[in-house]
Amino acid sequence: MKRLSALHFLLSLYFLAAVSTFSELATAQVLPNAQLPEPPSPPPGFIPPPLNPNGVQLETRQLGEGVYALLSNRPFADNAGFVVGNDAVLVIDSHFNGVMGQQIIDAVRAVTDLPIRYLLNTNAFGDHVFGNYVFPSSTKIVAYQGTIDALLVSSVAGIARTMRGTVGGDMSVFDGVELRVPDIGFDKFWSVDLGGKVVEMHWFGPSMSPNDSVVYLPGERIAWTANLIFGAGTIPWARSGGVAAYHSTLTKMAATIAPTTIVSGHGAITDGEAVTHYLSYLENVLKSATHAVENGESAESFYASAAVDANLTITPDLRQLMTGFHRWNLKAAYAESKRAQEVQTEQSGFQK
Repeated sequence: MKRLSALHFLLSLYFLAAVSTFSELATAQVLPNAQLPEPPSPPPGFIPPPLNPNGVQLETRQLGEGVYALLSNRPFADNAGFVVGNDAVLVIDSHFNGVMGQQIIDAVRAVTDLPIRYLLNTNAFGDHVFGNYVFPSSTKIVAYQGTIDALLVSSVAGIARTMRGTVGGDMSVFDGVELRVPDIGFDKFWSVDLGGKVVEMHWFGPSMSPNDSVVYLPGERIAWTANLIFGAGTIPWARSGGVAAYHSTLTKMAATIAPTTIVSGHGAITDGEAVTHYLSYLENVLKSATHAVENGESAESFYASAAVDANLTITPDLRQLMTGFHRWNLKAAYAESKRAQEVQTEQSGFQK
C-alpha cells in the first residue's frame, strides 16, 4: 500500500471524523428555513454578506459568442448570466426577487427573442432562486436535487428570516416573492445542447453550502461557480462548517473541468487560477488549525482576532467581509481538527 502524504492523511482523517456531524449540523445550518435551537455564534468581526438588491443594476458583459455575464454594479451583490444557442436561451440564476428576475429577462430580450428554455438555480438561497416565479411557465428550471429538496421544506417567510442580516433588515426586498421550485433535478451531472452551444451543470460536493453547483461551458471553458468560488480578491467561506469537505469538493472540480474564466455568484470575474488559490488557502487553514490543537491553543485565541494573510490579494472594499469569513473558517477548522484528534486517540486506544 502506498504511503499517504501527511496532508492527504490529515484531510482524510478530517473528512471521516466530520462526516457524521457535518451531515447533521451543516445541513441544519444552511437549509433555507433553518431555525436552530442554538444557532452557531459568528466569530468577532463577522458581518453578513451585503446582498440587498435595491438599486442594483446588472451589467451585460459578453464573454464569447452567445455567452453573457450579468454583473452587479455593487460589491458582492449577486451576479447571473445567460447563454444563447441557435435554438434557445439558458439563464443562470434568477436573483433576489421579481424585480431582479425581470431585469434578467429584459437583459436577455435586449440580445435575442429566442425562448428562455432553461433556468438553472445554483443553490437554494433566496438570492439565487427568488426571481424564479417571473420566468415564463414554459421555462424549465433545473437544479441539483439537494437544492430542490431544501426548497421543498422551505417557505418564502422562512428563507427571508434566515437572510434578514444580508439585506440589512430591509424585509421589503421579499415583497411579492413566490417560491417556485425547480422542475428538473440531477444527482451529479446534467447537460443540454441549446443548438451549437453545450452547457453542463455539476455538483462536486458540499462547499459554502451543501448544494452549490457549477455551470460550465466546455467549448468556451467558462464557469459560473455560485458560492463555491467568489470573485477576484476573495477567499472561501465555509458556512457549512466543513473545511475539509470544501477542499475535497474543489479538488474534484479541478480534476473534472478546467475553466479559464470564472463568473462567481458574488464579486468580480476571475480566472481559473482562483481554484488553485482557494485550495491553497484551505490547506493552510487546516494545517494551522491542526498546529493550534496539537499545541493546546484555545479556540478563541486561534480565531477571534485573526487577520487574513497579508500575502493574499483581497479587494479593499471586501476586506472586512473577508476577515469575517477567515475567522469563521478558522473556527470551523479548529472544531474539525479537535474532533479528528479525538478520533485518532480513540483509534489508537482500540489498536492497543
